[in-house]
Amino acid sequence: MNTTNELLNRMLRAETTEDEERQLGDFFNQNAPRGLEERLSRQIDGWNRVEKTAKRRGRTVLMRWVTGVAASLLILFGLAFMVYRHTEQQTERALVAFSENLNKGLKLIE
Repeated sequence: MNTTNELLNRMLRAETTEDEERQLGDFFNQNAPRGLEERLSRQIDGWNRVEKTAKRRGRTVLMRWVTGVAASLLILFGLAFMVYRHTEQQTERALVAFSENLNKGLKLIE
């Protein structure tokens, strides 16, 4: 057991040879508690689910942010276009009124 602890410590420091790692593997294969593999598998699956959920949430937040920015820009451009069209129409009306008044004035002079 003492040798196993020493080998395990050396393995954690990446100082073991392939033979020593094989010895550790044999030791754990013979002395592993019942159901350890299933419990480890379930734990790893749980970690994978958490990781996937976190990635999905990150993508969802990013998509909401991008969608919000796109909608804001669309509203901004729409309002700018409406203001431009309204200003253009007012300018056109003002020019027509000016032209009519100018024509009236010219007729009076003639």
